[in-house]
Amino acid sequence: MNRADRIRWDRKYSEKVPPGEISPDPFLAASLPGMAKGRALDLACGFGDNAIVMARAGFEVTAVDISSVALERAKGRALKAGVHVDFVLSDVEDFDFGERVYDLISGFYFLNRSVFPKVKRGLRPGGIFLYKTYTLDELHYRPALNRRYLLEKGELKGFFDDSEILLYEEKDNGAECTAKIVARKQGNGPMKDY
Repeated sequence: MNRADRIRWDRKYSEKVPPGEISPDPFLAASLPGMAKGRALDLACGFGDNAIVMARAGFEVTAVDISSVALERAKGRALKAGVHVDFVLSDVEDFDFGERVYDLISGFYFLNRSVFPKVKRGLRPGGIFLYKTYTLDELHYRPALNRRYLLEKGELKGFFDDSEILLYEEKDNGAECTAKIVARKQGNGPMKDY
């Protein structure tokens, strides 16, 4: 685990206050209904909102983050919500998928391109990858962002060209510029059609 990254993220999460209510990303919340339950992995989970909502929906959830501060708060929030989530302290890049495969892998607002091949191997046949993060166009709103952590036009779709793309969208909603994808690994899957 990169010590400098861990310290930086611990500091950021120490300064942030988690929302009072569990508030998952709307894209995730809209995607869960109708999805067959199974094993889920939430990458870079932060305060755990998405992981908690997946657990509420009936998934067996593992959630990974580099920040021990974020995970401690996420554990408390999951306990208060009455759900179990297996929280793992790890840099997403270093997370060992091992032999486990997942029906659903999600990630929101982080980008580490080296993780995408692991995600593809970590999905069971028919498994779903649900992901959203910023594109280079986000620089119009926040010019100080590091370009390294922003997707180029069409880049996300290209990473999953060997998967069935159920939904792909790049959008500027007037406040942020994102790309999002729902990709299904070849085989029968747990996701409704889009």
